[in-house]
Amino acid sequence: MKVLIGRNQMNLGASLPKLQQRFPDVTFVDAPDPEQALKEVADADIFMGFMTPEMFQAAKQLKWIQSPSSGINYFLDIPGLRESGVLLTSASGTHGGAVSESAIAMMLAYTRGIRESIPLQPQHKWAMREIRSHLTELSGCTVGIIGMGAIGNALAKRLHAFDMHVIAVDLMPKDKPPYVHELWRMDRLDDLLAQSDFVVVAVPYTDETRGMIGAAQIAKMKPIAMLVGISRGGIIDQTALVQALRDKTIAAAALDVFDTEPLPDDSELWDLDNLLVTSHIAGGTQYEARYIIDIFTENLERFLQDRLPLRNQVDKQRGF
Repeated sequence: MKVLIGRNQMNLGASLPKLQQRFPDVTFVDAPDPEQALKEVADADIFMGFMTPEMFQAAKQLKWIQSPSSGINYFLDIPGLRESGVLLTSASGTHGGAVSESAIAMMLAYTRGIRESIPLQPQHKWAMREIRSHLTELSGCTVGIIGMGAIGNALAKRLHAFDMHVIAVDLMPKDKPPYVHELWRMDRLDDLLAQSDFVVVAVPYTDETRGMIGAAQIAKMKPIAMLVGISRGGIIDQTALVQALRDKTIAAAALDVFDTEPLPDDSELWDLDNLLVTSHIAGGTQYEARYIIDIFTENLERFLQDRLPLRNQVDKQRGF
């Protein structure tokens, strides 16, 4: 049994000695260089990392891919992978805390005057009168969370501690947790949009969610509302969002994910003063590699014992 660790941003190869000790009968190969990985993947049974279409075509005996990311649309776009018998597992749950904290930081950047203050510091400008008069607190506000997976749940729990009124919609809602006031099916999305002071998009990217927040949905939001996109690009219609922000249909927005990444230099999103742009960094945490290796270790034990499904095993036809 051969496990190949390919390209990733989490330095997962550093865990190879512990993995080798835990699974002495498994051959582990760390190949962060794409050219080396393309050669090594030919006889690999398991792959962890980001895979290219060329690597998938070269993998002659591949049985399982462990994504180092919570999102897996990148993998499902590889020709032939969705239809193949190769198992695909995600790192879902790994980034819930980090992404939810990033979403809260985005909200606070606007409500507490942080975004306005940062560019004034190098100017040595004291702007207490200009900024303080329009600050707001999260307490008592309504936040609508679209998607109650690991990120949505982590976000709801944290925002409940801010004394916010938390409502949510989900494609397949489960039991309502105590820190959520209302949990609805997706057919109540319009109600969520109309009631929320903050709307956070946390659903995965699938055929069902592509473009789900467009001009019609944004028009249902409050003029004072803020829209936050933290899961995947392509769910929020960027063209519609730009128009809404220019027309002040909504007050503000923040995006960590985009249709095209890196965000092109000529994108009009860069220049909107009521939009906060971050570079797909929300999932970063000092614990990221550890979380992913914990999932992989559990899954490798199951895989070797032929105990399926694996943790976070993806339904490749549904896309999550």
